[in-house]
Amino acid sequence: KNSGEERLFHSIWCHCNDSSGNAIFARDVTRWHPVEGPPFIRERIPGSEETVDENGEEKREGLLYFSPMVFRQGNLEGFSEIAKEVREAIPAGSKVCELYAGVGLLGLSALLYHGKMDQKFNTGGDSKGGSVGLGWLRCSDENPENLRCFERAVSSMPMHITGRTPKNF
Repeated sequence: KNSGEERLFHSIWCHCNDSSGNAIFARDVTRWHPVEGPPFIRERIPGSEETVDENGEEKREGLLYFSPMVFRQGNLEGFSEIAKEVREAIPAGSKVCELYAGVGLLGLSALLYHGKMDQKFNTGGDSKGGSVGLGWLRCSDENPENLRCFERAVSSMPMHITGRTPKNF
């Protein structure tokens, strides 16, 4: 990249799979080596918004993180429509377990949506004074790298939705 030019690639990685099996990619993180660029591609969680605060700082409601070791939808825009249908079909207060979740796109989209609805309509929460949002969210997947991406995504979301202090990565 020359100064002022757009990058052709987000990042470049070298993958070394010396196994004798039929798998194209090894899940072992020691088989992936960054050559250039950041370790994650970041995308907005479907249904999230970007705003600018009074100091001109960009505020995001949550990001999805994808490393080269995880699956990413090729048509994230089209999948966002599916995420919209799913999150709106889940009743407030539900306990959600997303199986084969990948980085948790559907579950995190639902968590964000219900957290925003709770705040927007100031429902005051349930009869015990808690937030309605979702009862809880569990996302499960067999690829261990998804957990690292999922945790980063949760940490990027607002505290009033996750109960965690947001982090900047």
